[in-house]
Amino acid sequence: MPPKLILSVLLLCAFSNDVHSARVLGLFPHTGKSHQMVFEPLLRTLAERGHQVTTVSFFPLKDPIENYTDISLEGIYEIRLESLDLSMFETTSGILSKIPVLNRISRQLSEFQPLADAAVSICEELKTLSPLADALKREYDVILMENFNSDCMLGLLHVYGNTAPKVALSSCNLVPWSANRIGLPDNPAYVPFVSTSFTTRMTFAQRLENTFLNILYKAWFYYKVQAKERAILEKHFRTNIPDLRILAKNYSLMLVNTFHTLNGIRPMVPALVEVGGMHLDHSRKALPHYIERFLNESEHGVILLSFGSLIKTATIPKYKEDIIVNALSKLKQRVIWKYENSGEEGTLTGNILRVKWLPQYELLQHKKIIAFIAHGGLLGMTEAISAGKPMVVVPFFGDQPANGAAAAAAGFAKVVPYMELTEKALTEALDFVLSAETRVKARLVSSIWLDRQADPLETAVYWTERVIRWGHAAPLHSASRDMPFYQLALLDVIAAFTVAILILVTLLWFILSAVYRLVFSKENKLKMH
Repeated sequence: MPPKLILSVLLLCAFSNDVHSARVLGLFPHTGKSHQMVFEPLLRTLAERGHQVTTVSFFPLKDPIENYTDISLEGIYEIRLESLDLSMFETTSGILSKIPVLNRISRQLSEFQPLADAAVSICEELKTLSPLADALKREYDVILMENFNSDCMLGLLHVYGNTAPKVALSSCNLVPWSANRIGLPDNPAYVPFVSTSFTTRMTFAQRLENTFLNILYKAWFYYKVQAKERAILEKHFRTNIPDLRILAKNYSLMLVNTFHTLNGIRPMVPALVEVGGMHLDHSRKALPHYIERFLNESEHGVILLSFGSLIKTATIPKYKEDIIVNALSKLKQRVIWKYENSGEEGTLTGNILRVKWLPQYELLQHKKIIAFIAHGGLLGMTEAISAGKPMVVVPFFGDQPANGAAAAAAGFAKVVPYMELTEKALTEALDFVLSAETRVKARLVSSIWLDRQADPLETAVYWTERVIRWGHAAPLHSASRDMPFYQLALLDVIAAFTVAILILVTLLWFILSAVYRLVFSKENKLKMH
């Protein structure tokens, strides 16, 4: 074979898109089960493709697979699963409750604070966890990390000198401290804060509140989380650690569990890739026989009701339960309600079947399910839009109001906030989502949402392997990531223009003054003659 041909073949192999067995580390220190449900399919798929995957999380695989090693964080902090009592969402008292905007901000702060407390407490445990330390000392081709309420892992990676390329994963829409990590515009004029009910088109009052929240929570995350985590690590390891805000700018890529058909149009850079729906398991699992029978015997279809994996629905106050039951009992459709205090094969009362557990995605794909009542968690929203089912969204906290507002703006949902849940409001919302127009709209939005170049999981795998191939050599962030605020806001340019205008105005004033004096002087001389 001629030398030039040999060289060409070698170069082709070197720059091939194939990625051979890579070493992958996943770091997921959050206790939310729904978050891990988004990330697990990607980790599994990477292992199935031959990569050596090591995952640190609170949720080790129930059925271990080849090429996959779990380092469990179980036991170091309480796992949040069906742990929220619905009574905590009842009407608040005090002067703040009388002023809507202050009540919203106060409520959000009280909802966010447990995330900060958990992050700091978990960081205290992580710093002394020897299996984690052993894992962080090894070499990897890529590190997958959750981008949510903690940056402790970034500090630990620095301590152990691990400089592998990093991919951030977000199970929800981006939290406000995410954008500057990849140079992403997050102008609060049209990018709503993650826990508001605002859409991309806001009124003046909404933009005012949205801007305040954007500034407030960036400062909150730094002082309540990042500064404390950094102090914990510096004290334990007796070494200086860079500001975690600086370490957070070392991400090569950010995968976010959104898609613009549902979540709205936002600014993008190549480092941000939307993979909304990558957790969806397209294999159809068999339904429990009693649920299948209940579905098949329904003449007018079935409505699914579930408030997710975090909220304990059985803690709902009696009067709110009566509101829901009274509204649902009037329907000709049947209802399946995820309700923990049910019998092994459900509890049937009238047209309502209450079950301890339900295979949500499989049910939403069933032709007999015609609508979905949910809390607005992004996983459930994604499953509903994938199946083309209209929704009544009853948001409680976090990103749920924003998800509900986005679905309503897309035209296939009606939002009824928990605090405003009445029999009349729920009945009207059900009338809306059960109408022929809304059901057609839901199928249309679903078709648009599904119309992509590639399956979202395939997209996530491709971009992860792209980072493995090229690492730090192919940056995807915008230059704004590394620019100080005064440059980004063009304050120096504005100052330069201002100075230039002042100089011009001053020169013009001097010129006009000189001309005036010259003319005035000539006039005086003429008068004297």
